Amino acid sequence: MKLKQRIFLLISLAGLGVDFLYILVQRAISSASGIHGDFFHTILVVVMLLSGGVYYFRSSSVEERSAVQMIGRMVIAITIYLLIIGIAQLSAMTDFLMTGGRVAPTSYSTLVSAVIIAAAGGLTAIVVFVSLTRLIFIKRRRNTRRNYILLLIAAGILAILEFLTVQNGLGMQGFTTLRDIVYVLVLIGMVINAFRFSWILVLSKREKIINLLLSFFGFLFFLILTIYAAGNEALNNSLLYYHPLLQSFVAQCFQFGAIYMGIGFTSTLLHLPTAKEFDRKKVEISSLQNMSRLITQVFDFDELVATTTHLALEVSEGDAAWLELRPDTGKQRRPEHTHSEQKHTEILQNSLKNIDPEAISLLRTPDGTPLQELVFETGKPILIQDFHGDRRIADDARALKNIGTLIFAPLSRHGEIIGILCVTKRRSYEFDKDMISVIGAFADMVSVAIENSALIRQSIVKERLEQELQVAQEMQRSLLPHLLPSCPKFEIAARSLPAYEVGGDYYDVLDLQQDRLGFVVGDVSGKGVSAALYMAQVKGIFQSLSNDSTGTRETLIRMNAPLCNSMEKKSFISLLFAELHTETGQLSFARAGHCPLLHVHDGKPRYLRPDGMALGLDPSERFASTLQEETLKLQAGDIIVIYTDGVTESRDAGDVEFESERLADCVLRHKDASADTILTSILDEVQQHSGKEEAEDDLTVLVLRWKDGI
Repeated sequence: MKLKQRIFLLISLAGLGVDFLYILVQRAISSASGIHGDFFHTILVVVMLLSGGVYYFRSSSVEERSAVQMIGRMVIAITIYLLIIGIAQLSAMTDFLMTGGRVAPTSYSTLVSAVIIAAAGGLTAIVVFVSLTRLIFIKRRRNTRRNYILLLIAAGILAILEFLTVQNGLGMQGFTTLRDIVYVLVLIGMVINAFRFSWILVLSKREKIINLLLSFFGFLFFLILTIYAAGNEALNNSLLYYHPLLQSFVAQCFQFGAIYMGIGFTSTLLHLPTAKEFDRKKVEISSLQNMSRLITQVFDFDELVATTTHLALEVSEGDAAWLELRPDTGKQRRPEHTHSEQKHTEILQNSLKNIDPEAISLLRTPDGTPLQELVFETGKPILIQDFHGDRRIADDARALKNIGTLIFAPLSRHGEIIGILCVTKRRSYEFDKDMISVIGAFADMVSVAIENSALIRQSIVKERLEQELQVAQEMQRSLLPHLLPSCPKFEIAARSLPAYEVGGDYYDVLDLQQDRLGFVVGDVSGKGVSAALYMAQVKGIFQSLSNDSTGTRETLIRMNAPLCNSMEKKSFISLLFAELHTETGQLSFARAGHCPLLHVHDGKPRYLRPDGMALGLDPSERFASTLQEETLKLQAGDIIVIYTDGVTESRDAGDVEFESERLADCVLRHKDASADTILTSILDEVQQHSGKEEAEDDLTVLVLRWKDGI
């Protein structure tokens, strides 16, 4: 329950409690009819009705109920209210006396009973009022809102006039005639607004029968309550004593309910004879909608044929259905049953509903030809309205008791008959022209669905591969850093371009703490998904070890053992790991079989090649003994380029490689530019050299430009 709803409920309950205590106090003081037109009491009644109405309106709008359910809710409410009134009368707590024309309880027990009846009446009237409002506005027209507002205004004026004229109100006699005129106008408005039953048209036969019964009892109960509220009974006396405004509101709600239920009963009764035909059309429309969804259910052929026969029974209201397909249709499905002869078409029977293969095998002409063969030969549907009397049916087939009407609808694809949709009913002459058209349209939709299924079978392998590559590509992108660190002392730019959807290149930049920054660029042997998976493994191992790094050489030695245990023998990883001290500019790095590091200092390039073999090749001490670490001190304007072999080994149309000299020349031409500009220039020149939009090998470049002192 929402907070606002709780507030309205609390206001209503608190108002009822305060008003009850106020009535008791007034009774004790006056010992007579007491409260009459008391202003404070009137305010409390109005507040209770408004807050209770708002609470119920908001709470009931949370659940979407049908019109029949709202009718049922009103009937339940007035039934309970009648029981409350009956219990009060049987308990002899409804004795009132007339004092100066005013109604007053004879005892405190009668007073309590009057308050209970009045409060329950107000609650019941609120339920009726909100329910009728919602029913009237179902599929409303342009003038519905106007008519209903005019009715509410007239009803409000009538309640005020009754409060002014009755003795338990203000007892003014000058407004009696006006009150009677307004009362007639209210009744006319109720009748006009009660003719809002467009929702009855869409009810099923079962719902119309339920609504008929509810409307009958609702009309009867509302009529009883209307008489009680107008006469000198316990209900009228209790409501008048409590407050004339409440009595007017409750009486008008009950009158409106009686009028609405009476007209609703008559309208439902008139629409009942057409309910069966409407239900049939409703099923047809629903099945046609399901047919449109059938085309999207072609990923699994088993599901397709099962859905086809199920919907065929729905749309035709048939008793049995099955599909007969040629052997080359739906190859991934094993046929449930097969029948063929040398001179007849081989047919596979699929998704049999309420019929057995033996009965189907008897469906032949007197010369022994299967009826299905006639469809394959002519391409036209077969309709047999009187199965047991039709001369096209063999004598032994006529012994089938469960078939009275039969239709075979052809399934065609590009002018070729690929199968038959078969539907039967137990009685003869059960399929009219409309139903034959519907089944024909359904068969056309099934043909399209089967065609889609065939196309999907042809492309399923390619689609799965593309999906796998896409997942791997997304995984690879997630492994690369999204943001690179920035600092006034240096600039970093990096980019990785896979040759295929996914590649085996990898780079990362890590904060190693203690003013140290780690750079790693690697290249997994091979390409595609397997290379990307190894790349993910390298990232995980590297990040777990780099936090406790005691140097680039030691980190690579510790990485080699787990990689040797997990990688295939033919696979390996070349990798360069560098650490930069961001305060001093000292750079140390180790190279595990990777491309050399390019260092540009004072406008002069040099390639640094400390020894080291690739990761994952040798788990012995040989890997550690051959691995070297090199250290250099960066100066202002120095440039470091770490790359993979996809850069220098890129070939042009004449099979000439880009080579390291072109890479160094490119960096020198842009040595005064930013790191990002240098990176872009390298990639552009590699692409221009190869003359291809897509590289043949994965390509990764990381550029570090030291600016301290510039």
